[in-house]
Amino acid sequence: MARFTEASLAHLYESIDIVDVITQYIDVRKVGANFMALCPFHDDKTPSMSISAIKGLYHCHACGASGNAIRFVMEYERLSFHDAAQKIAALFNVTLVYEKGYTETKKSNLLPSLALFYHNKLFKHNDMLQYLFSRAINEDSINEFEIGYSGNSYDTLRFLDEQKLSRKEAVEYGVLTQGNDRDYARFANRIIFPIHSSTGVVVGFGGRTLSADKNVAKYLNSPQSKVFNKSKILYGYHLAKQMIYKQKSIIVCEGYLDVIMLHQAGFKNAVATLGTALNEGHLYLLNKDNPRIYMCYDGDNAGINAAFKAAKFLSQNSKDGGVILLQDGLDPADMIAQNKIELFKDALNKAMPFVEFVLRHIIKDFDINNPMQKQNALKACKEYLHTLTPFLQDEYKQKCASLLQISPIYLDTKNQKTNHIEMPKDSTNNFAEESILYNMLEHKEHFYLAINFLTKEHFQTYRHEFQLICNQDYDNDRIYALRFKTKAKILNDEEFKEQLRIFLLQYAQDMLPKIAISPIESSLKFQQIKALHENIAKLKRGELVSVGMV
Repeated sequence: MARFTEASLAHLYESIDIVDVITQYIDVRKVGANFMALCPFHDDKTPSMSISAIKGLYHCHACGASGNAIRFVMEYERLSFHDAAQKIAALFNVTLVYEKGYTETKKSNLLPSLALFYHNKLFKHNDMLQYLFSRAINEDSINEFEIGYSGNSYDTLRFLDEQKLSRKEAVEYGVLTQGNDRDYARFANRIIFPIHSSTGVVVGFGGRTLSADKNVAKYLNSPQSKVFNKSKILYGYHLAKQMIYKQKSIIVCEGYLDVIMLHQAGFKNAVATLGTALNEGHLYLLNKDNPRIYMCYDGDNAGINAAFKAAKFLSQNSKDGGVILLQDGLDPADMIAQNKIELFKDALNKAMPFVEFVLRHIIKDFDINNPMQKQNALKACKEYLHTLTPFLQDEYKQKCASLLQISPIYLDTKNQKTNHIEMPKDSTNNFAEESILYNMLEHKEHFYLAINFLTKEHFQTYRHEFQLICNQDYDNDRIYALRFKTKAKILNDEEFKEQLRIFLLQYAQDMLPKIAISPIESSLKFQQIKALHENIAKLKRGELVSVGMV
């Protein structure tokens, strides 16, 4: 992404009133020379966040969250530096200039304009409103999710022409389809559910017909386009992301109404897939803050099978969470509409862990009273378990044996798909580097410990980031990118020391063959190898020692 010029950023920093920015999000009150607020980054009971208007900084004395106004917006809204800076610039009427050679592409207003048009149109069609009310959706939810109604095809075409919006672009975004030299509105006579990106921009639509014609698809989504990829979007995420961050959990459903009704009932961390199974594209959002994931699909056979595929995928990616099992074939929207909120809470609290759910689902297709079928069930379970990490295999060996009513000795934890499942060495090293750097950023004690033993030469992928952290250049885009993409967690003192020891041990072991082939004098090479073996021995005993370059 192109960068802003230093001069325009400096102008923005000079124009910002941090109190005005933070007041847009939380309640702030003046206490002495500073301002105080409940910190939104942890479960704050008494005001712990201090805000200095003079310094333009905030700091939480409880959890340690701190930074400037841009950092606050980044953390609160889960935005990139680029997006947060643009948002604040608009608030203070400051123009951000890009570095030479870059011109920002003008953003299309077509989809947001159509969303507003459809939303306003809904209130002119009482029959559509009454349908939504009959599903127990209230007016607040209609407004929050910007639900609309498309009307006939001509209504959409006329609106596009009146607003001088490009029909060519409308075709590109899947709003219009072409046939017999005429344009047709893709979403005609449907209740419209605008689909937003994670930052809240309308990127597509979902349409629900009330027609009884079985030849008409009940639900219709926008087709793939340059702004809409259903495999990377979760419906409602733009509204749920703050609660996901706060609660460290996310509820993934199947449908629009499920999400809307759950939000209406107070479960504001609910999102939905868009007619596609969970996949690698969704992991970007699901990895943010590493929330516990609750899969809540419909209680019918189709929903259970979809939950099985999702649980299998998530467990194979070592995600924490479980499957919410709803009784009587109900879906979440039905439960909320029938005022069974407490039953839903109970089901949420009793969510079945992903691995157990998958094992039970596999075994149910076999008659384990029949020895031959039990053996086949064991084979199927082992094939699944061997796609998990060795640790998870070992943890669930006893559970699997119990479900099959066999001895655990029949279940080995050897990873038979090592080449497929285990990360390649470079990827493993990358994560180790990420984890060390992330902990250096978030924990000063970890920072000072690490710089006693590490130099930039110890890093392969994140050498530049290490140098930035050593220079305490925390506002650099590379540091923001590292913070937001890493899956690393903050470690305690002992955990960090142990990770640092393992990192140095791996580095030392990797150096041995490099020294062996290095073109240096034999006597010096011997000394280096001897010193390296001594350091490796110390590291293996649990000591921390410096390991230099060849």
